[in-house]
Amino acid sequence: MTNIGRREFIGIGAGAVAGVALRLRADDGPARSTDVCVYGGTASGVMAALAAAREGCTVILIEPSRWLGGMTGGGIDAIDWGNKKAVGGSASKILKDKGSDPEYRKIFLDLVKEQTGITVIYEHRLASVARDGATIKSITLDCAPPDPTGCPPAEAKKSNAMTVSAGVFVDCSYEGDLMAKAGVSYTFGREAAQQYGESLAGTRPPLAVYDIDPFVKPGDPASGLIPLVQDVKLGPPGSADKFTMMYCWRWKLTDKDGRIPFGEPEDYDPRMFEIFRRGFFASVDMAKGRHMRKPGEYEACGGSFYSTNSSRALIAQSLAGFSADYPDGDWKTRARVWKFHQEFVRAVTKFLKTDPAVSANWKTKAMNIGFKPGFFDETGGWPHQLYIREARRMISNYIVTQKDLEGATDPGDPAGLASYGVDDWPYATVAVDGKIAVNGGEFSMLRLDEKNKGIYKIPYSAITPLQKECDNLLVPVCVSASHIAMTSIRMEPVWMILGETAGVAASLALKNRAAVQKIEYAQLRSKLLALDQKLERPA
Repeated sequence: MTNIGRREFIGIGAGAVAGVALRLRADDGPARSTDVCVYGGTASGVMAALAAAREGCTVILIEPSRWLGGMTGGGIDAIDWGNKKAVGGSASKILKDKGSDPEYRKIFLDLVKEQTGITVIYEHRLASVARDGATIKSITLDCAPPDPTGCPPAEAKKSNAMTVSAGVFVDCSYEGDLMAKAGVSYTFGREAAQQYGESLAGTRPPLAVYDIDPFVKPGDPASGLIPLVQDVKLGPPGSADKFTMMYCWRWKLTDKDGRIPFGEPEDYDPRMFEIFRRGFFASVDMAKGRHMRKPGEYEACGGSFYSTNSSRALIAQSLAGFSADYPDGDWKTRARVWKFHQEFVRAVTKFLKTDPAVSANWKTKAMNIGFKPGFFDETGGWPHQLYIREARRMISNYIVTQKDLEGATDPGDPAGLASYGVDDWPYATVAVDGKIAVNGGEFSMLRLDEKNKGIYKIPYSAITPLQKECDNLLVPVCVSASHIAMTSIRMEPVWMILGETAGVAASLALKNRAAVQKIEYAQLRSKLLALDQKLERPA
């Protein structure tokens, strides 16, 4: 392994990132080489880069945006720990019960700056992967700076701007793009209940049903559906589909003076919000309600629109069903999804401010809300990271399922622990029996394994692909798991734990000249325990 002995921060088209000047030197060139390449500067990616560098590897960390940390620093203001006894390693030392986004972004940036051997490349995203058999030799990057609000662009500024060669690659992106382009098997959406024997899997009953007519001409299905109600066919209970959990923003809001306005929507059409207008005139209770638990149980259910954590309600930061194209989409599609979520906020805010149906039926202070200064000032108040709760999931030798969450398994090669409950968000806004329903979602936060306080193991074999598909790639975010398992795994502390494990494993694979699937687990375990990583469930 080489050691370049310098810290670099490279960007194109940006002036500064958290006070660090970005520049390209004459000797930077389009082709770069390193021991370990980490794609995705999420919290998991930072942990992977730090762990590999501390083991003596040179590391290139690639982040398509201009900020490190992903959602940890991109809007989450309270860490979803699950059971804290499951969190060890660097994650337990870095995370706090409640921290601000600027604080976390600074922590991650300082950690990377202080660690010798890490090169950070901002504003570049994956274009293609070059392989030799089952081995990734290099990746090619496009230069694609985000727009002023942090949204990724539909088209790159410069195609094939840079090539990075490495001995081991680690995909820490929320999307799993490196995994997918490397030819590794993956899936997205919901598996059928019978596929892995999961009682919670597949199509679920409605989370809530609202007594609001969904048709353009009330009572007449032939007239078509009103805007924002989706014309999709749901399968029978327990069946598989390709729907995706609802995405949203986790923003910082205030009604105080000095707030940053959302801005005016483009091409505002008040008819877009007929769904809410009818809700107000029908006197739907938008402040109270409970989540549905039984199939066929209908009730009016709602919650506050303005919430830093997207309310499980009809009026929220977004609507269920408008993220489905994102996981396997190209960047044109993904940019459209990001922009829809921004425009929805701008437009629904204008609706709440100006529509007579609102003023006549709902008293609220929401009219005066804007972004809170001091958090995402560089992007006009918008968080730089869309909350991508789940995208692709790898398919490998071990697939974490509901059985793991239930404590029915005991893998012998743990890469880390997890413990969060099943936290599944809704998938679509549809018409059901002449009413409007929010489809799917399970919010019991059920700890399926009470004996072990909800703590379960994620095996190392779940973060490594099938060896025949790729022998030098680790995937600590889009791990090999069912959808139901991912609703628990998908918490930032878990992804940080698995990222750190991946970084250590990458160094061992290089040192021993072994495929990532063939490193000696005893060696990995010893190094992880030395980092205070927790690998066994507490008694």
